[in-house]
Amino acid sequence: MMRSAPTPGVSVPVAASTLDVQLPEDLVSAMERYLASRPNVGAQRLLQTALAQFLVQQGGARPEVRELYLEGLFGSNL
Repeated sequence: MMRSAPTPGVSVPVAASTLDVQLPEDLVSAMERYLASRPNVGAQRLLQTALAQFLVQQGGARPEVRELYLEGLFGSNL
């Protein structure tokens, strides 16, 4: 099934899943400091963008993942 291009300013619902991951304390501390200095960025958005970036850099990302990656680069203050 093909997704139509989103209309600017219109929120498109996206299917989401929960991922339960344990992170090293140093990484969590660094993430908390980063988020504290950027109150308009949430932990979920930060992790989503970081994972999308990793997948794009590995070369196997689907168009939806590339869209999230670009959105993270240009669509927010990450």
